[in-house]
Amino acid sequence: MSKEMLDDFNVTLEFSVKEINALLNVLAQSPFIQVAGFINAIQAQAVPQIEQARTNLEALEKATKDES
Repeated sequence: MSKEMLDDFNVTLEFSVKEINALLNVLAQSPFIQVAGFINAIQAQAVPQIEQARTNLEALEKATKDES
């Protein structure tokens, strides 16, 4: 397998929301031109997952309240 083929392979990384925010803060301290693409990519992938987690937690809280 050539390096070029491997370079195009996507990987999945898992971070907590707290860790993602810390990473974005570190990146934000770098020159914007160098990190803008990374910040946008992280946000594009993380935001939908965070919104889904929020929806799931809200549904769980509601179900717990309804049982009480």
